[in-house]
Formats: sequence, structure tokens, C-alpha cells
Amino acid sequence: MAITRLPESALRIAARRAYERGRRKGALARGAGALVLALPGYLAFGRTPLAAACLAGFVLIVVLGRLRGEEFERGVRAGVLAGLLPCLLPSLLRVFNRDLCDLLYIQGPWLCAFGGVVAGVILGWRSRGAVGIRFWGSALVTLALAATLGCLPAGALGFLGLLAGVVAGGAPALAASRASS
Repeated sequence: MAITRLPESALRIAARRAYERGRRKGALARGAGALVLALPGYLAFGRTPLAAACLAGFVLIVVLGRLRGEEFERGVRAGVLAGLLPCLLPSLLRVFNRDLCDLLYIQGPWLCAFGGVVAGVILGWRSRGAVGIRFWGSALVTLALAATLGCLPAGALGFLGLLAGVVAGGAPALAASRASS
């Protein structure tokens, strides 16, 4: 039986195609995972066109972050981790008491601020060694899309609370992680 030898360039092309096919499969799997993670936030409150757009944008940025790789992917991963609590905390509260989250929102944006503080701390710690717009842009967009699903019912005050929380939680964690590096 004769073994056909492929030219080196054809072998490189085949290897590159296999690599890219694997990245696409991995990106789609991560996108499906992001959909599963964020869907409770959408179902609990959203179900509005804005919430649907945030959910679609969140899934899309997770897929694109994996496809692009490098600092974009690191930023998306940090944004997903940071955005989980603000996205899912209101849904979790609704499991225990349907009105609890609404009662907390009436008292002010404290729930969103709490989620923002935790998100800021996570983002600050995950940013160790990260520099540049690619990491920060993808991390902040991912965080914003995920957190929007949870803070949508609180309105503008909820977003201000979230932003204040991210800054308040992220600045000390970022400074501490930079100091230890």
C-alpha cells in the first residue's frame, strides 16, 4: 500500500482548518453556555425587546471573544464572571419570594449596587496583568450586557447603583492586584 505524501503547504492548510473548526465549535459551545447562564435573568424580569437584545448581545460577545482569542477572550471571561451575580441575583431572590426583589428596588438601587461591588471586585482581581483596550473593552461590554438583565427592572437608578458599585468594588481590588504584581 502506498502512502501519499502531501506537500507541506497542504498539510499546514489542513491543520489550520482543523484548528479553526475547533475554535468555532468551542465558541458555539461557550455561546450556548452563556445563553443557559443568562436565560433566568431574562425570564424572571426581562421579556422585553431591550432585555432580548442584551441577552443576544451577551451570547454574541461570548462567541466572538472565543473566536478572536487572546486579550479579547480573557476580557470576555472576566466580564462573564463579574456579570453573573448582577444578572442572576434578582432571579434567585424571586425564587424565594416573588415580591422581594421589587420591595428591595423600591428602597433604592442597593441590590444593583451590591451586585456592582461584587462585580467590580471580581473584575479587579481578574484583570491582573491585563492592559489595553482589548481586555477592558470586552470585559466591560460583557459585564454591562449580563448585568443589564438583572438591573433592568430597577431602571436608571439601578444602572447608576451598578456603576457606582463596579467603581467602588473594582478600584481597590484593581489597585491591590497592581500592587502585588
